Amino acid sequence: MTEKSNSTIERLRKPISRLIAFMLILMALLTVPINFEDGVHEALEIFGYFLLLTAGLGRIWCSIYIAGRKDKILCTDGPYSICRNPLYLFSFIGVIGAFLAFQSILLTVMASAIYLLYYRFVIKSEEIRLLDIFKVSFSEYISTTPRFFPRFSSYQSSVAERITSTKVIERGLREAVWFFIAIALIDTIEVIHRQGFMILATLPF
Repeated sequence: MTEKSNSTIERLRKPISRLIAFMLILMALLTVPINFEDGVHEALEIFGYFLLLTAGLGRIWCSIYIAGRKDKILCTDGPYSICRNPLYLFSFIGVIGAFLAFQSILLTVMASAIYLLYYRFVIKSEEIRLLDIFKVSFSEYISTTPRFFPRFSSYQSSVAERITSTKVIERGLREAVWFFIAIALIDTIEVIHRQGFMILATLPF
C-alpha cells in the first residue's frame, strides 16, 4: 500500500495553527473580560484547566493507538471508534480549555469558531487522501463512525496488545505536553493581569 502525499492544506496545518494560536494568545495577553476574577470567571478558569488536562491525556491516548500506523493501517478502535478524528477533537477541547482558563468567553467563542472552520477543510482534505489509500475500508468506516463529535456508544477496543513506534509515541507526548505547559503560561498571564500590566482593552464578556 503506497502512502499518498499530503495536500497543501495538510502540509501548512501546523504553521497556520501556530500563527492563529499566537494571535489569539496575544489577544488574551492584552485583554481581560469585564468581570475578570469574579466567582463565575474563576469557575470558568478551573473548568478550563480541567479541559486542558483532558486534552493532553486524550492526545496521549490517541497516540498509543495511531503511533506508527498512520496511512499504513486504518485505525478504527479505541478513540478512533468513537469518532474519526479524535486527535483533532482533543485539540479542540484544549482550545476551549485554554481560553476558558483565560476567563474570556468571547475569546473562547472566537477560538472555537476559527478552529472548527479551519479544521473542517483540513479534515476533508485528509479524508480524500485516506479514501484513496484505504478505499472500501475507509468508506465503511465513514458510514459507521462520526467525523468529529464522538458517539461513545460505538466504543470498542478489541486488541489487547499492539506494536507501536516508540519514536512516534515520543513525538505524540511532546505535542501533548504543550497542553500542560499552557496551564503554567495562563497562570503567568493571570499574575500579570492581576497587577494591571499589559491590559490594553476590556472585553464585554
